[in-house]
Amino acid sequence: MTVPSTPVFHDRDSYVTDLIIPCMDVTEGHTTKPSRIAGLTDPWDAVAVAANYAHDGATKLFVDVVDPWERTDDYLYPLVRRFKDIGLSPLVSVGHGLIPSADHVGRLLEAGAGAVSVSTSMIDNPEDVHEAIDRYGAQRFVAVINSRPRESGGWEVYTDNGTKNSSIDVVDLARRLGDLHVGAILPNACEREGVGKGFDLQLTRTVAQASGLPVIASGGCGALDHLTEALSAGGATYILVNSMVHGGKFSIADIRDALTSSSSFA
Repeated sequence: MTVPSTPVFHDRDSYVTDLIIPCMDVTEGHTTKPSRIAGLTDPWDAVAVAANYAHDGATKLFVDVVDPWERTDDYLYPLVRRFKDIGLSPLVSVGHGLIPSADHVGRLLEAGAGAVSVSTSMIDNPEDVHEAIDRYGAQRFVAVINSRPRESGGWEVYTDNGTKNSSIDVVDLARRLGDLHVGAILPNACEREGVGKGFDLQLTRTVAQASGLPVIASGGCGALDHLTEALSAGGATYILVNSMVHGGKFSIADIRDALTSSSSFA
């Protein structure tokens, strides 16, 4: 089985558009809701939406597949190949970050995925994650930490797409992931999703410091200023954007221009 060997994640030493990771929610081979990007013939067409991002300079695409693994065989691998063919490195999450086996990971990587997401698997079946890391290398994984704040301070890890409290401390898990040297960590502030009031900068910064790894800010972005804040005060290496680009409010080019004109994260 042939898998890619070039590292997907790195320190912040690249073009500005490489810092921006659009996220696409996918079911049965198309987007879960229509995009409002102008000029699309079919707003449900996942490849057309992705091509728009690539045209604006995006190099990565976080593909959040909401279907369980057993419902993806007919479309997932060809879809990943098409994303790769238009110049994007797909970061693929299936079934809330579950991986049934190392072989499943290998098939995704062979199809062209730059990295595979692990989330619930890190809690429920870490032995499968370790086997996959041993086989393909830690850089082929992005670890999603769905988190919610604890009343007494700090954050706890939630599994099953942020719905089930694992009672595991976010900082403890971040340190474990740092020891594994996974490619990047995506600490997602569940309570901020869809709110548009900005990232949890303290969460992002804390995970970056605890793990020593590249961190992808996620959860709550609604304005261009939020992006520069994440890259500066939040200590993020990358920023995940979903509804603000899928909904047509901003383009990848708009975000690139805003970051380029800002010196706050330089």
